[in-house]
Amino acid sequence: MRSLTLGRVQGIAIKVHPTFSLVLLWVLLDRERFGTGGAAFLFGLLLTALVFGCVVLHELGHSVMAMQYGFRVHDITLWPMGGVARVENMPARPMTEMVIALAGPAVNVAIAVGIIPLLALYAVVHGHTSVGEFVSETAMTAGVGSLLLYLLLINVMLVAFNMLPAFPMDGGRVLRAGLTLLTDRNVATRVAVWAGQAVSVVIILLGLYLREFTLPLVGAFVIVAARAEGRHVRLESAMRRLHVGQFALWDFGGIAPTRPLTYALRGGPRDVVVTDEGRVVGMLWRAQLLQDLNGGMDVHTVGDVMDREIVSVDAQQSMFDVQQLMHRIDRWALPVTEEGVYRGIFTADRFVHVYRHLESGPGRGKLSTVFGHASQVVGNRFWEVVRSCR
Repeated sequence: MRSLTLGRVQGIAIKVHPTFSLVLLWVLLDRERFGTGGAAFLFGLLLTALVFGCVVLHELGHSVMAMQYGFRVHDITLWPMGGVARVENMPARPMTEMVIALAGPAVNVAIAVGIIPLLALYAVVHGHTSVGEFVSETAMTAGVGSLLLYLLLINVMLVAFNMLPAFPMDGGRVLRAGLTLLTDRNVATRVAVWAGQAVSVVIILLGLYLREFTLPLVGAFVIVAARAEGRHVRLESAMRRLHVGQFALWDFGGIAPTRPLTYALRGGPRDVVVTDEGRVVGMLWRAQLLQDLNGGMDVHTVGDVMDREIVSVDAQQSMFDVQQLMHRIDRWALPVTEEGVYRGIFTADRFVHVYRHLESGPGRGKLSTVFGHASQVVGNRFWEVVRSCR
């Protein structure tokens, strides 16, 4: 289901997922918490809106700090379980990850600290002499005092919950960053994932014991998210160690710019690298090629229609960096060079194939099904990387 964009803050799109309507349903079912009537229901809606406003500010704390370190933030999406900031590429440096992870809870701490004087002033004005008296008389009523009280408690809870050492919560990321200073990032991630799953089991059991059935849902969400994050880090590590030159397709050595346009169709329509004496001079895109041929340009040469805005990669660049580049510039294929000489073409479907094979692990298929043109030496190295990441 497509999320609805509410607006933008610092260039970051703020979105709400359709499932967020479940929160409104919960407010409706729980409308008697603050009394009866329309005023109590509106109070519940206002409190819910302010709570998720605090969640947005929490995610903006992460996002703005990530942008300070040069990371691109696509959007923040509100879900029934909270908010999620979509960052293009999570930081690999421990201290950077730690600072970005702490930025979100720091926002909630600031909000809570700002509410305390307002709450104290309200209590004094209304003649409350003790904290217990104020809480007991205010908590179950719909008013300014209860609104401030609940916002204070919720921000404290957001800090406490997010700082649990449960990956991928903020506390889990801080734990992973701290462990990375002492050991390998993959080992640190595995420990953080295990910690997250252990904490999730405790949350689930506590929810069942207290008959608070939202807690098992939260625990299940954390387990699934932790496993997904752990798998992502293992795959990213493997992709960083593999070189794109190992998986480039030769593609007949490219095509000369002086060739007739129809010559580019040999072997079927596809994206072709245009080369001149081994040097990349352009790209001939499949869609553009078919369009030009259908438009009667078959008498033209490759050089007449080729794309001269060349973006090539070196054979020694990592698969991960190349994938990020392809995503950033929105290119389906890139020429691969070695010391400036054309060595092959790397396509997105090639990346997907390698990625899936890494994800499936050893023993799920023959190496030749993935690397038709890779040497056995490359294959052995590939399996070493796969095994080290599992």
